[in-house]
Amino acid sequence: MMKMNTQGWAALTLALLTSTAALAQEAVSGTIQIGDGQREYPESITSTADGAIYSGSLRDGAIYIALPGAAQAAMMIPSPTTGPAATFGVHADESSNTLWACYADMASFAGTGQPSVLRGYDLTSGAEKIAITLDGKNLCNDIATTANGTAYVADTIGAAIYRVAPGASEAAIWAQDESMAGADGLDFGPDGALYVNSVTTGKLFRIDVQADGTAGAITELAVSEPLTGPDGMRFGANGKLYVTENALGRVTELTIDGDTATARPLPGPKYQFPTGVTFVGDTLYVLEAKLDTLGAEADPGAFSVYPAAID
Repeated sequence: MMKMNTQGWAALTLALLTSTAALAQEAVSGTIQIGDGQREYPESITSTADGAIYSGSLRDGAIYIALPGAAQAAMMIPSPTTGPAATFGVHADESSNTLWACYADMASFAGTGQPSVLRGYDLTSGAEKIAITLDGKNLCNDIATTANGTAYVADTIGAAIYRVAPGASEAAIWAQDESMAGADGLDFGPDGALYVNSVTTGKLFRIDVQADGTAGAITELAVSEPLTGPDGMRFGANGKLYVTENALGRVTELTIDGDTATARPLPGPKYQFPTGVTFVGDTLYVLEAKLDTLGAEADPGAFSVYPAAID
């Protein structure tokens, strides 16, 4: 189990932009429960084409899997025995048969703690394939990959994006700029650029990828309405970007045109601090993380992933 002191909990609460009170979503057809409830505190979800859904855990450091059609996710990979053990971003890269996971120390929010570790597991067996320690003070968060298996990782406290090339044993800073402070959710768009949001400032950026793979211009997009606590995000097959706004308890659809993005909050009930989304086919799944109760004595109840209508 991950140990957390009072300073760590307080720093995390501040960093997460403590949300307004929101009732947890009621279970609907297709709802998936993460673990057996009350302790998992999942922060991110990912999926594979067959419909399996994976989630990490901030509290117990494990990774969970819900097999296709299952109503509950069971533990697949236990917490690592060395290094930080709070599981942030998870990302399934089927092209390389790798399940990437970011492990970070919660104390990093307070400026202390161990460096983050990016681990890669065999997507089928769960066996660890690689473990890469990120140098310096950092917080490894969301993950995205390209078709050739290159992994990109958001560093929330370092205003940076790390890159791990196929076969590499180290991560290198690919892009870094103070404007990206709070970097969190990221995904590649249909245009081949990497899109990044900031959970602390609400900004959305596009980073061009040069022909040689290096980072190009970093452009802040003008969003039609402010994003509040943007977190995990993924592009849909329709070319639109779906972003969780954890502090508002909703998912917002962004239609990007050049350097502007038009926001449309998805209709439906609110979620309690949603932090991640993933697609299985045309179905969007939303993770209700309830991180506004992290460190509190009250029972948070079960943690769930819900299917959501996008049209």
